[in-house]
This record gives sequence, structure tokens and C-alpha cells, in this order.
Amino acid sequence: MKYTFLILSVAFNVASYLVYKSISNRHQGILWVTVFASGLALGAVNVLCFTKALKEIPLSIAYPLFSGACIFLMALLSHIIFGERLSAVHMAGAAVIVIGIALMSY
Repeated sequence: MKYTFLILSVAFNVASYLVYKSISNRHQGILWVTVFASGLALGAVNVLCFTKALKEIPLSIAYPLFSGACIFLMALLSHIIFGERLSAVHMAGAAVIVIGIALMSY
């Protein structure tokens, strides 16, 4: 249960950046501003959840887990949603980063 807020923080962080990517090449009208604001709101919920996670998880563990999970999910979801290239080398690099972060947190 103590990792629930950390998982939610990862989810909201990734969601906010997916929103930003979705509007990155669009005209900056009222719809763009509305979608951008929703990305900011998702980012704010991310910070709230991360702060709550820090009540139970040391920062030296929470932040590396957060970073590694975000990197992995961002690479995977960018490929699935936006068709961004995801090669075996990219996945190996993400895995090395996640493993390195995990080792740093022990």
C-alpha cells in the first residue's frame, strides 16, 4: 500500500507528458490551451501524489524508482501511441538506466 502514491505519481507524470506530446505540433488556439492546462493539472496531481509517497518512502528510493518507471513507460507508450521508433537498442538502453537506478537506490 505504501507504493500506491508512487505508482499514481508515475502514472500522472507520464500522462502529462503524453498530453504535451499530443499538442506539440498543433496550432496554439483555445483548444491547445485547454489541453495544455489539462497537462499541467495532471502534472500537479503527480507532484501531490509524489509528496504523499515521500511520507512513507525515503527520497533516495522513491525518486530513482519514479525516474526509472517513467523512462520505461514513456518509451513504451510513445511507441504505442505516437508510433515513435523503439528498437532493441532503445529498450536495452532503458533497461540499463532502470537497472542503474535500481542499483543506486540500494
